[in-house]
Amino acid sequence: MKEVKRRHIPYTKFKAFLVENNISQSEVAKLLGKSKSALNQNINGTGGDFSLSEIRLICQHYNISADEYFLYPQVSNSKPKVGIECENRKEVRT
Repeated sequence: MKEVKRRHIPYTKFKAFLVENNISQSEVAKLLGKSKSALNQNINGTGGDFSLSEIRLICQHYNISADEYFLYPQVSNSKPKVGIECENRKEVRT
């Protein structure tokens, strides 16, 4: 098997959130104005990373915490459903 070269750690918790909430990567790619392939590379760590503005947009649209899903995903095991705000969620401002 060929070894996959990653540019950053994959966002497995965000990927699981998408699966659990039946959100397609195509939907997120459309939200960000990029191809599904580019989004998949962002999520899996094989391409560039998300920009801060992209993370902000994702978190606001899906009402999730940047800390929990992108910055410190190993800290919490809770996975809120779309529309349910985390108790300790920090406000994301534009």
